[in-house]
Amino acid sequence: MTSTNATSELHGILGQRLEGDGSWAWAYADVSGNVEDPRRQAALKLRAVEESLRAQGAADDVVDVIAGEFEQEPGVPSPVARYVLVHDGALVLSEVLPGQLHGPESVGVGAVPDLVPLVAHRPVDLPFLVVHAGKEGGAFRAYRLGHAPLSPEEQQVQGRNDTLHYAKAGTGWKQPHWQQHTEEIWKQNSSEVAAAVDEAVRTLRPGLVVVAGDVTARELLVKALAAETRALTSVFPGDPRADTASKQAFVEHVETALARVVATRRHDLEDLLRTHVGRGDNLAVTGLGAVVAALQQAQGAVVALDAVAVGERTLLALAGAPWVATAPEQAAGTPVIGAVPAVCALVRAAVLTDAELVLVNAASLPGGAAAAALLRWPVGPAVPA
Repeated sequence: MTSTNATSELHGILGQRLEGDGSWAWAYADVSGNVEDPRRQAALKLRAVEESLRAQGAADDVVDVIAGEFEQEPGVPSPVARYVLVHDGALVLSEVLPGQLHGPESVGVGAVPDLVPLVAHRPVDLPFLVVHAGKEGGAFRAYRLGHAPLSPEEQQVQGRNDTLHYAKAGTGWKQPHWQQHTEEIWKQNSSEVAAAVDEAVRTLRPGLVVVAGDVTARELLVKALAAETRALTSVFPGDPRADTASKQAFVEHVETALARVVATRRHDLEDLLRTHVGRGDNLAVTGLGAVVAALQQAQGAVVALDAVAVGERTLLALAGAPWVATAPEQAAGTPVIGAVPAVCALVRAAVLTDAELVLVNAASLPGGAAAAALLRWPVGPAVPA
């Protein structure tokens, strides 16, 4: 089973660097511009980041690299956060993360980076489409949850725009003819937009399609969509291009729809964990020690943890497999990088063993454990028949 959230992406980007030692420095902070006196607030934020890095021993060149990234405009609407990661003085990641902060700001220097903010913003690999329907055609844009837009421009679908008035004033035999002609054009345009959206769904495999726009056009579009696309569709009852209030309401609609998709997947995982624990089939483990043991064997398919519940506990980060240990005797002769925050060690081990990582509330895990894992194969003795 391969991971389907930030861990797979991070494995590809950071894999070799995470395997070794060296020094990491990172900063995760709110860079929203929708505040009073945004330039002053940005300058204060930058100064706070720089001072925190220096206080933790970051070299001047490292501070300059991170500060340079925070000086860049995020390029997406507020609210927005930025995450910057440097390894041995080299910039490794500079990510714009749309939306509110997902947890406390994090600025640090250490042997293992704090990757939790990236996982929090990207809990699942979730592409989604936003579609604007109009009587003359439509437009759509692809996004990924927790990422800036995949394309800077919308994909336009231009339909026919001749005779698009609904019905001419007056009466007579021509009036029904014009009305029918206009409706046929609308249907044809909607079918063309639907075909383009259906093709995008087949290509991108999104988890959500949001449709907004003209009331008649969006109704016709939804009817014309393929069943697969329609099953993914959430309709916003308005046109976000009408006014500022409609735009804000649309943003909230999209955020709610995305949260519902993420929550469903999280609840499915929690149900599966409870099911396996209840059966006693040894395909799930709970508790920090058991999860560490599973990660040491690359046995964890999905790791669920509550960063708050894990708290300030530490684990040993290792310079090779098994990557993490609770005590030196578990290192199996592998050099110890050092004792690091347990959450950071668990995330690193999950990335290096290609385990999916899900942040949850401990209250939703069996026994209220701070961590749990679904396993790739059973652990322990077989359950008697």
